[in-house]
Amino acid sequence: MRKRAKPVAAAAAVLAAIVVAPLAALGVVPGLKGRYANGDPELAVAYRAKETCSCLWVLEREEAYCRAWTEASPDVARVEVDAAGRIVRARALVLWTAQARFVDARSGCVLE
Repeated sequence: MRKRAKPVAAAAAVLAAIVVAPLAALGVVPGLKGRYANGDPELAVAYRAKETCSCLWVLEREEAYCRAWTEASPDVARVEVDAAGRIVRARALVLWTAQARFVDARSGCVLE
């Protein structure tokens, strides 16, 4: 007589696949190269923060335009704009963040 796999073990395997597959695709799981391998999520948030900042205060464009202009595919970096402080923060998942600040017309925006 054959034993069937326990439903708990099967559910755990499915849950592990659901969690690990997206992380592997983003390059988070060490040793697995996905779409964002080699620190690309960190580059994505840095790019989004700095370029959104430059778009807003160097090019003097509207926020909606700048958000669309700096959007990558897939869009993993979310942007928060502090207009009063002229600061842009970008975040991807929970692990990566970057912040850019407008210095002046000559220097533009810098990553902090």
